[in-house]
Order: sequence, then structure tokens, then C-alpha cells
Amino acid sequence: MTEEGTPIAYSALRRGVPVVSQSGRQFGTLESVLDDPQGDILHGVVVSTANGPRFVARDDIERMTTTHVTCSLTDEQVDALPAASDAAQGRRWRSMPWSAPGD
Repeated sequence: MTEEGTPIAYSALRRGVPVVSQSGRQFGTLESVLDDPQGDILHGVVVSTANGPRFVARDDIERMTTTHVTCSLTDEQVDALPAASDAAQGRRWRSMPWSAPGD
């Protein structure tokens, strides 16, 4: 990714922004977040990928900006991400009233 964007809080993320690995390779787009609405604590994000929805944990997110989400994961780690449905067991997903970039 060449466009840096402005750093933002997870609550300002927009559905559809690119999600990239440590190498800068885009592996999907942001679909939704898993957080604790009462405490505003981010647990992770769901990324729409060619292999279906995948879960990226908070600790694997390096930077969130207006233009993309950068992960600390290698391309190999990205390929091994768990399905979002597996990661969601016992947790509550919150979909925010986001719109796609450019809306």
C-alpha cells in the first residue's frame, strides 16, 4: 500500500477498506469488528477474503487508518488465519453502521 491515510480508532473504520499483511500484500477487505460495546474494547476484525471470512485478532493489528488496516502477520500466517465462525464461538459480533469507502 502506498497511501498511508490518517490513523483512526477502530470505531471509525469503514467496511470495505483493504486489509494488508506485514509485506503490504492486500489479502482482503474489512467486513466487521468484534468488540465489547460496553467497554469499547476491540477483540479483532473479520476480513472478507478469497477463502471466506477470516478473523484477525487485535494483537495482530499493527495500524488502522482511513485507507487500510495493516497487520503484523506474515503472508504465511495470513494463509493460516482461522475462519471467522470458529473464532466467534462464545463471543458477540457487533456490526457498525459503516458504509463502503467513498460513500
